[in-house]
Amino acid sequence: MAYVEKRGQSLRVVVRVRGKVEAQRTFPLEAMEEARKWGDEQEAALGVVGRSRGRKREPVVPPEKPKDAAEAEAVCSPAVSESGYPMTLREALSRYLAEESPKKRGHDREKVRIAEWLRNPVADKRLADVTTTELVEWRRVEERRQGLRGQTISPSTIRNKLAILSAIYQHAASEWAMPELKNPVRGVKLPRNRRGRDVRLTPGQIETLFTEARRPTRARYLPYIAQLAALTAMRQGELLAATWEGWNKGNVIRLDLTKNGDSRSVPLSSVAVAVLKEWWVEEGRPTAGYIFPGVATPSVVRAWMNCVRAVRKRDPRFPHVTFHDLRHVAATDLSKKLANVLELSAVTGHRSIQVLKRYYNPDASDLAAKLG
Repeated sequence: MAYVEKRGQSLRVVVRVRGKVEAQRTFPLEAMEEARKWGDEQEAALGVVGRSRGRKREPVVPPEKPKDAAEAEAVCSPAVSESGYPMTLREALSRYLAEESPKKRGHDREKVRIAEWLRNPVADKRLADVTTTELVEWRRVEERRQGLRGQTISPSTIRNKLAILSAIYQHAASEWAMPELKNPVRGVKLPRNRRGRDVRLTPGQIETLFTEARRPTRARYLPYIAQLAALTAMRQGELLAATWEGWNKGNVIRLDLTKNGDSRSVPLSSVAVAVLKEWWVEEGRPTAGYIFPGVATPSVVRAWMNCVRAVRKRDPRFPHVTFHDLRHVAATDLSKKLANVLELSAVTGHRSIQVLKRYYNPDASDLAAKLG
């Protein structure tokens, strides 16, 4: 059948026969009638309603002539149904990646998740044909699969992959003229998130990590960005978005781009200021631009994981520490100086005290000492 869809400032006509694209063409946005006419002509030229291996083509059966004006209108403008949407999941993923994902701050992470769905065989099915049962089976396989570190895939990773798929279905229904399209993700039971990581590192362990990060074989920026994360509790994305203009060599750094969308000013300790000044000199005393120019999130994660693997290779009992764990370390250390939880949340950028508790990992002996 012929299907007309809006793509930016143009119309795209696709003629499919049993899921296979037989013809397609682009028209100006105002040429809707011409586009529909061309689609009808292509269908008539093909003269089929479908084909399969070893079978002959079946002629198209024309509709009966309507008996009155109301019936004529119904024949000319049939109700749109879910079965009438020919777009495949692969086409939807690619289109969303090109048009919508770049508008988001989390585009890099979203790009990776979309790429994984594109490698999945289910991507070749029509959007309307993907079932909840298939996604439930995919979730079960993912829950048993092991990642690069030999650990099972985390529930949050599975939830994020399903979330991007659900977002695409919702966008297709509202923005791509598929109002009857059902979202199969809604019927999938999401895995429960694991308990927050309980990260406690001794001063000696932290110094071991930073010593490894300072080795000449490591990325030049790694010891500086890692130390700032452990001293300020700034998120990785916030550190990469920070600018020299926002710091201006004082004891406060202004963040215009944060995870929750709010800008905030982060107070810096004397040690954090010293780290920033050292990096400023290393960079040639710049006056503007990003503090860590040209560095992307995947590069930081990869450089840090290589650093941790080197330490764990020498000492297998050394805890596995992600870059984000440095934010836990900072929140715990800062809580010893900022007793007021509202002050602490203002530094870390947490809107919810409940979420902040996941990052605050105090030692019981320290709490006992406060009790006297």
